[in-house]
Amino acid sequence: MIFRPPTEGDFRALAAMRRDVSMQAMLMAIPEATDDDAVRQWIDRRTREPGGLFRVIADGDANDAVGFIQVSQVNRRNRNGYGAVAVSARARRPGVGQIAMRELMRAACCDLGLRKLLAEIRIDNFAAIQMNLMAGYRIVGTLAAHFIDAAGRAHDVLLLERRLDPDEFQAAKS
Repeated sequence: MIFRPPTEGDFRALAAMRRDVSMQAMLMAIPEATDDDAVRQWIDRRTREPGGLFRVIADGDANDAVGFIQVSQVNRRNRNGYGAVAVSARARRPGVGQIAMRELMRAACCDLGLRKLLAEIRIDNFAAIQMNLMAGYRIVGTLAAHFIDAAGRAHDVLLLERRLDPDEFQAAKS
């Protein structure tokens, strides 16, 4: 797997993910528009967010985009931000999410200088909760009726955190 900035060749795959209503609902995003211009604006916002990070997850052989990792809402003073991993349905296989999560944490720590990642995950997104727990996140609490989906239904959301230690990621590179 390769983690790299998005290119024009990734547009189709990223647009498909942005237009996947069920995926966006589980990511707790409700895009107002998903036409080509709106998707390009979303990619631009993600790549230009101050202090943030947006990388495409690309298949190592074909270099095709299969997902993304991102760090957003970065608080530079406290050195924390919100991390997320999204993998397209066609690329979900054992280990992909864990590899992407490991890179997300490494990049947040080593490239952005963060000391903590946070995550908000719908309480019914079992795969994401399990992936985060396996990566060393801990559940901080439950945000009751925190996310309102496109149909107007309220969903509880778990708040998780993961402290980042530069030594953990430097040792892995050696």
